[in-house]
Amino acid sequence: MRETSNSRKYNFSDFTRENYSRLVRLALEKYTVLTYLQPRDAGRFLLWRHDVDFSLHAALKLAEIERAHGMRATYFLLLHSEFYNLLERECIDIARRVLALGHRLGLHFDHQFWHVEDEPGLERALKFEKRVLEHCLDHAVEAFSFHMPDAASARLQADRYCDLVNTYSVYFKSEVGYCSDSNGYWRFRRLEDVLRDGSDARLQVLTHPEYWQEEIMSPRERVERCISGRAKKVRAWYQNVLYMTGREDIDW
Repeated sequence: MRETSNSRKYNFSDFTRENYSRLVRLALEKYTVLTYLQPRDAGRFLLWRHDVDFSLHAALKLAEIERAHGMRATYFLLLHSEFYNLLERECIDIARRVLALGHRLGLHFDHQFWHVEDEPGLERALKFEKRVLEHCLDHAVEAFSFHMPDAASARLQADRYCDLVNTYSVYFKSEVGYCSDSNGYWRFRRLEDVLRDGSDARLQVLTHPEYWQEEIMSPRERVERCISGRAKKVRAWYQNVLYMTGREDIDW
């Protein structure tokens, strides 16, 4: 890896799957890992969560690492992603494989898509998306997380809506520590530092699977990998359709 001021400042080398495996082991040494539906009065605990914005393929890679170490994570899937479509056969198959590894299912909820501004509007939209996700995957949804939280979502702080645990409730904001890799870097606290320090008695860790790759990359490179991978997949699908139907791929 070539070292630059940004690679050091933003800890590019943290975001490999090899290092992810090490961090999972460290977390399990420090905390009891709970799901969102388990009681929260068990002393020190950790909630390990993924908001899957871009890549179900990357989600499966992390799910396999977690399974190997005995970690149970919750995967929050997005119905309005520009990068994957849960109605596609391959996407559904991958999501089911993640859940078959023993992980839990959450809804990554795009409140801006629905122009949600109040609790009744949130309940209506959550009810619909919860039903769609459960129907697609034949698996219960346990919790939801807001996609790209803003001032509007910050007002919606009840513990549950539509019988789903709200990961941005008052409880999680005031009683539980938080560490996130949003946009491919540690925006507030570095996960390794948080885990080694261990001073958070209750901790919620949020990662986005697409930012964890085999090789050391910049955040931009990791996103570009998802974009190019999606484009290649669509192109290969189209070429296969032409081949299977005996049609030509006409160009200039």
